[in-house]
Amino acid sequence: METIGRLLNMGENPAAMNMAIDEAILLAQKEQPHPTLRFYDWSSPAFSFGYFQDVDSEVDIEACRANGIELVKRITGGGTVVHGWELTYTLILPRGAGEINTSDAYDGIGKSLVKAFQKLGISAQCYTACSDAAQTTQNICLTNPAEHDVMSENKKLAGVSVRRNRNGIMFQGYISLDMPPSVILAHVSKDPEIQRILHEKSTAINTDGRYITRNMLIQAISETFNLGIAFHSGTLSSVERAQAKILVETKYATTAWNFG
Repeated sequence: METIGRLLNMGENPAAMNMAIDEAILLAQKEQPHPTLRFYDWSSPAFSFGYFQDVDSEVDIEACRANGIELVKRITGGGTVVHGWELTYTLILPRGAGEINTSDAYDGIGKSLVKAFQKLGISAQCYTACSDAAQTTQNICLTNPAEHDVMSENKKLAGVSVRRNRNGIMFQGYISLDMPPSVILAHVSKDPEIQRILHEKSTAINTDGRYITRNMLIQAISETFNLGIAFHSGTLSSVERAQAKILVETKYATTAWNFG
């Protein structure tokens, strides 16, 4: 029997609120298990950082602020993600009997995205450790592929990171829809070599004359997403909204969380 889930196609929010909404949904899984697939946007350019990153060592914080770039740390792992030109999504699953394991979920997400891209006429394949794509050591998600990330012509097109706890399992992912402008990419890292690699190895769906809209991409993903869950349009609960506001004030908008 197919599980019923909730599809949230949400608009723009500040970086802190986007991360707070994700965690609020994750926390709600303990009392009200409800698989959720959320698509969302960013009201300002932003960089999000993996849980184990030291933001101050990665970027010039004051230069980012001067250029209107919001900075926020995620509860998931991985490297720096540039927001404002991609399609961002979060998949949140409850814990319990019959839950999907993390590796299978990664695999299912990657294969579903490949099918969505192919439906739109985009050549894509899942990355494997033995593929020909170049291994990199920098902590920038745009250029550093991991197992089950989606590649196009040996360049990373989509990535995902995970957080698993007693409440549920959360996958935060992005799909490069458009290339960020150089003025934004110039602040992704303090390291000039990483800046060079970014320009050489980054890619996006809308290159070489292709134009895919956000809604076209969401529609394709909704038709190909295959984890044994039927997602139907829904909304955030009042409990999740209230929890998100608290998390913004006590966590994601604070210096202690982002730069401590």
